Amino acid sequence: MEASDSEDLFPSSVNHQPLLMQLHGKTDKQEFMDQYDHSTVERKIPQLKGKLCLGCFEDWLLLADESTKVTFFLHRTLDPKLNIYLPPLRGESFERLGSCVISSSPTSQKCVVILVGRGRNVILYCRPKTNVSWTKVQVPIDPRGNHSFTGQVVKFKGKIYVPHGATVAHRVLVINEESLLKGNYSWTIIKLPHRMLGWWHLVVSGDHDLFLVFFATSALRLGTPTTCTVHRLKTSDQTWKRAESIGGCVFFLGGIQNAALPAVQAGTQRDCIYVLHQNYGLRHGEGVYKICMQDQTVSLSLLLKKPRGWFCKLCWLMPTRVNQSIKSKCETLSFSHSIGIDKSEVCHVQKGKKEEEKCKIDISRPWADLPIELVQLLLPRLNLIDCLRLPSICKAWNSVSNYIQDAKVYPWLLYSANDSCLLRLVDPIYGKAYSIDMKWFGPVNNLMFHYSKDGWVLASKENKYLFLINPLTRESIGLPDMDHAIFTVMSFSSSPTNLDCVVFIVQFDDFDGMEISTWSPGADEWSIMSFNNEFGLFVPCNPVFTREEFYCYKLNGEILVYNPKKKTMQTLAIKAPIEITEPIEMEEGFVSRIIQCHLMETRGDLLTVFRKSSKDPLRIYKLDRLNMVWSEVDDVGNLTVFLNHKTSFAKSCLEKRCHNLIYLSGFADEHCKSITSYSLETNKYYPVDCYHHKQPMNCIWIEPSLTD
Repeated sequence: MEASDSEDLFPSSVNHQPLLMQLHGKTDKQEFMDQYDHSTVERKIPQLKGKLCLGCFEDWLLLADESTKVTFFLHRTLDPKLNIYLPPLRGESFERLGSCVISSSPTSQKCVVILVGRGRNVILYCRPKTNVSWTKVQVPIDPRGNHSFTGQVVKFKGKIYVPHGATVAHRVLVINEESLLKGNYSWTIIKLPHRMLGWWHLVVSGDHDLFLVFFATSALRLGTPTTCTVHRLKTSDQTWKRAESIGGCVFFLGGIQNAALPAVQAGTQRDCIYVLHQNYGLRHGEGVYKICMQDQTVSLSLLLKKPRGWFCKLCWLMPTRVNQSIKSKCETLSFSHSIGIDKSEVCHVQKGKKEEEKCKIDISRPWADLPIELVQLLLPRLNLIDCLRLPSICKAWNSVSNYIQDAKVYPWLLYSANDSCLLRLVDPIYGKAYSIDMKWFGPVNNLMFHYSKDGWVLASKENKYLFLINPLTRESIGLPDMDHAIFTVMSFSSSPTNLDCVVFIVQFDDFDGMEISTWSPGADEWSIMSFNNEFGLFVPCNPVFTREEFYCYKLNGEILVYNPKKKTMQTLAIKAPIEITEPIEMEEGFVSRIIQCHLMETRGDLLTVFRKSSKDPLRIYKLDRLNMVWSEVDDVGNLTVFLNHKTSFAKSCLEKRCHNLIYLSGFADEHCKSITSYSLETNKYYPVDCYHHKQPMNCIWIEPSLTD
């Protein structure tokens, strides 16, 4: 995006597409960032120096002067004659000012500006050109002061909606605008669809719909978005209903306000969500992520290049004119194969539209003449799909024993797209993509994967119903109901077809207490051990089961060990090789940044992998049990590592090209066949550009298994 030579200090591109504006209130230099081409333009705008931005409404910016406390609307033309002044915000701390809404255009006599305090239950409102002071209302919704307004406020059909909770929203407070202005206000409360740990965003689409967008991350709200759900308000009974699309719109979330535009006007793909999010794995902690609802993927769209303080605000500038020539760019995923596998039948493989070129081999003898002993020797060199095709070559080969058990099997990436009856699989070793028909199970687009082992996946629906599922053998096992709580880490020891299998879950109830819940096949309820959180918080990295015990990281770097047979817990006298948390300065002050870390086991050994940021090298350590120290490993030999914050594997690989290679859980191409990776030999990522990483929102590594 090139700088314009016109007198307009705002980039000309804002006329036909949204831009993210970073207002450096202390200086006159402002930044305009393009989330589509990842570029940044810096402009010198003296009118914005010393001003705090409170909101952006079409052609108007609502500003507050740091020195005089005067508030006013500034038109995008920057013409001072068009300024609309409001009463000064005397006695108010700018740091405690939150988001705001207006009832109509600032030029209207009926315009009312409503400002919601951040971290407190305070509402300020006034009428431009009419009131000489702000009216301050204390909403006595929580006398104990444990909960307050949090998030962006929106106005919808005469009512004010604002998230309310502690550090994150637990509910939505609804206040009637008319009664608020009359001084006899009342409110109602709308419960959230679920209580998963994450972020909530309210956004109004047009005049007809109010949406609630939820997304969770890989590291206690501090990592890359890994889950996104959208809910539409059902106004008849004030409840939320799950929405599979956003009606061809594009949402722009985060900063001081949320916004929605039709895809044609936004100039991008429909049903996408751009969200500004604090991810402390990034260089300066913030970035804009693009979430595509059509294929349920997330990618980094914009990387903020400079850290910012509380006075430096970010807001979305919406286009002032509609460019009808812009067409919505719809992308579709194509998969080369489709498989459905059952124990009792050989899987049926459907090839895609582009058939692979068939090799014509001149043979004089039939395949049946090849000795079965030689065929048996070939099995370890074949992948799972080739082994499944083996019996169909000729009738004589049906007598080959263990053709599935002896197959060369490596982890595949399992993820759900926006399809109610299909799951996707990607084999990174051979670059193949498959889909699994899940009609036997029911809708799978609202599943959330948590952990996998031996071909089984521990999954949940809306954080309520837990079950174990093997998508290849078409088996599922329901688990007992659990009380509403926050799932932190979970794992299981072996295939649930084994009677000694143990499902292990750590839960926190609003961080006041901790529970360890275990379940084994045949049990009708969970076995629960309660603690007063004396063991501290856990890293959002799932436990690993090895040597008959579960191992999991704590935030202080210690390893907690749980023995399911003895029902005992102990802390190893050893800490993580590097600090798991470190302070980082953000808008709200110093916060703890969580380093990406993973645990896995291989041949009874415990491995851990760390990455400080998305561009830093991956570092691998092995636990020396004799000396109880972590030893860094530069070469893992013939191992190939498959990394994900839910489940990670380290497996021996016969393919030399995959030795010392770490596969991440993201795509390196638009066709979703090539997986992003990191080489321990070159210490480089592929692809190098972080903008080309495209990751499924809900994905997990799984070892394909067709046997018990």
